[in-house]
Amino acid sequence: MDARPKTRRLNRERNPQSPQATRGAKQIVIPMSRRLYDEIWHDPARLRAAVDGWAHSAPELFPPGFDRGYRLHGFGRESRKLPGLKLRKIVTDDGSSYWLRPGFIVGYMAGTVDELAYPLLLAAHGVPPWLLKIGFGHSEMYWHRVVERLGRSSLVGTTVRDAARLPTHLAADEHHADWAGQKGYVATTVGGGCVLGVALTASADDAHLREAYGVFAAEAHEVEPDYAPETVNTDGWAATRNAFQACFPGITVVLCFLHGFLKIRNRCRQAHELHRKVWEIYRAATAEEFRRRMGEFQQWCATQTWTAPVREMVTKLVNKTESYAVAYDHPGCHRTSNAIDRPMNRLCRLMYAGRGLHGHQESSELRLRGWALLANFRPYAPRGKFPRAFESPAHRLNGKRYHEHWLLNLMVSTSRMGLRDPKPAIR
Repeated sequence: MDARPKTRRLNRERNPQSPQATRGAKQIVIPMSRRLYDEIWHDPARLRAAVDGWAHSAPELFPPGFDRGYRLHGFGRESRKLPGLKLRKIVTDDGSSYWLRPGFIVGYMAGTVDELAYPLLLAAHGVPPWLLKIGFGHSEMYWHRVVERLGRSSLVGTTVRDAARLPTHLAADEHHADWAGQKGYVATTVGGGCVLGVALTASADDAHLREAYGVFAAEAHEVEPDYAPETVNTDGWAATRNAFQACFPGITVVLCFLHGFLKIRNRCRQAHELHRKVWEIYRAATAEEFRRRMGEFQQWCATQTWTAPVREMVTKLVNKTESYAVAYDHPGCHRTSNAIDRPMNRLCRLMYAGRGLHGHQESSELRLRGWALLANFRPYAPRGKFPRAFESPAHRLNGKRYHEHWLLNLMVSTSRMGLRDPKPAIR
């Protein structure tokens, strides 16, 4: 008798985005604290003055044409989850209506930033929902959904507040994941120190990875229709390279030197002299010096006695000299995959703590995207002697923040779900 499968059958293919998914695009989130809410929320004149000031200093939070005029159009119903709190309705000059939401209120009225800042900071560091339930109440599903709902916003649009700040140099890789008892892949894209793309896919072939990385490309083009990154660092997987070249024609693929070193190190961990010489090649200042050092390295290896597996990896490293030298034509590009390895290490620990991914593709991907936003906006660890110039990766990328409270800053950045108008055609 066949054993009963341990996991339920799940949809492992991407579905088109449903109209309900963009419902939050009708919410304008403003950097308003609870104290300011109590003072001016019910005073139309003072509220209009505050909204006008924010529309002038941060127009990206508001829909296009907002400066042509708007009117306050009453209140929404009092929240059952947060008694005493109401949203306000705004109607713009062209007849479009939006809900005005103070930034101290978390999306879906799930709580306030003061209540959720610490537990979500723990969630950003991989603390599982069952521990959050013990420490802060609610249910495990409540904490799952708080993170999942964050992932509904545009990851690129929420993180990059100014189109001019879109990074020109990217790094990308796929992380293997246990997804409902089968293998899945989390296609991850980073740039400017932030996670800008996280997509779950069932396979690592050309078609699936093009679709997965296409999510990042579509969001980036929504922020800047003419966005064309200069380079992307990859580990050499052909499908990854093909996916980015399909999404961004003209992009230069930079081969990760670190992966070449690791393949050598894993076959002879005690050969420290060999390791040192490999990194001396990497530290060459110019392409000509890089090629010269690689030639000297090849001559030195010919005088050594290595096992066949080591010689094979050394030969592969030497044969890729021109692929590695491409990086010198693009100053500022990622020559190694460190920029993506670090966030992917944290992602690996997150999924290990949850024993893999268990939901459908949409819900599992939304939780990963929510975690990515928390990772982009969570505060850095404090330094002992010198204060940090920036509070978070997103603060460093944008050069500004809307509020000193990190979660309130994130909530404001999700205004209109991070979307921009007008929407260009998806490429």
